[in-house]
Amino acid sequence: MKSLHKVSHGAQIFLRIFALVASAISAWLMLTAEEKAIVYGMAMSAKYSYSPAFKFAAFANVVASAFALLSLCLTFIVIRKGNPSNYFFLFMHDLVIMSVVLGGCAAATAIGYVGKYGNSEAGWLPICDHFTSFCNRVTSSVILSYASTVSFLFLTVISALNSRQFRLSNS
Repeated sequence: MKSLHKVSHGAQIFLRIFALVASAISAWLMLTAEEKAIVYGMAMSAKYSYSPAFKFAAFANVVASAFALLSLCLTFIVIRKGNPSNYFFLFMHDLVIMSVVLGGCAAATAIGYVGKYGNSEAGWLPICDHFTSFCNRVTSSVILSYASTVSFLFLTVISALNSRQFRLSNS
């Protein structure tokens, strides 16, 4: 049973570091996504701040990376103290952060899809033909954001299982 807890703690530390790095790089990619181009003879620019969905995704990842760092520090305290109720707080923390990042991913994915393929019903033309670098940065950011979301999902499951195991062993 003790080796299972060591594996669980090791997995939590690895996943928290991965979530921290993935969400920080995702935020950086989104916050620096900008490109200027000549489209149909007019100078145009694409920037993350022009889309509320991209702004939300960027700031969701900033928050996620900050809270991943905080939870990484808290994980070491939980390991040392071993208080079962702390696992419930980690579970809630991971669940909330995962939900925020997932919301940012969904918003950015929807706008990114319209940017790449357009919407003929609404008369919106695709822009990624003209702003390739911008679209590639945003796509990379969204992919890393989804990776961070999956990491927080696994952390949520691990924290829930640890909380449950401690409750069962204490009964």
